[in-house]
Amino acid sequence: MIKFNILVILIVFFSSFNLNATNIVVINIEKIINENKTYIESIKEIEINQNKYLDNFKNLENKLEDFLKEIENSKLILEDNEINNMIAEYNNNLNEFSTLVDKFNNHYNSEVVKIRNIILEELIILIEKYVKNNNVDIVLDSNNYLIASNAINITTEIANELNKINLNLDFVDFEKN
Repeated sequence: MIKFNILVILIVFFSSFNLNATNIVVINIEKIINENKTYIESIKEIEINQNKYLDNFKNLENKLEDFLKEIENSKLILEDNEINNMIAEYNNNLNEFSTLVDKFNNHYNSEVVKIRNIILEELIILIEKYVKNNNVDIVLDSNNYLIASNAINITTEIANELNKINLNLDFVDFEKN
């Protein structure tokens, strides 16, 4: 009798919980962005755009190296104050060059971040639509779980929908910055 009463209590207790399962899906946002055709094309365009500046940077770097060699070769010929002036000029030119390279790198890093954010905004819209249409309760990014069944992975489906969208992923040239 006691076992029966405990069994009834347990049945009532567990049946009182909401028996609806939570609908969870997972998505790999990073993969979708990195494999998006428009994103890949934009990155290639940025790399092509960068190349026209890289030759100029290489020339400036070579001039700095030549000037440093000139300083080294002039140490025996010139007086200390003339050498110090040359070293100060070299250091000034080197600082200007380093600043220019840093601005260049920061500019293009910023442009890539802007492009990724545009894609992420579109992804959020697509995911919200998917959630609404499929009664999904929780969407987890692949970085937020350890293992999941492929049956709940919506990465491919969302990636295909994103590829159908004509994304405007323009970037600003460094020269125009």
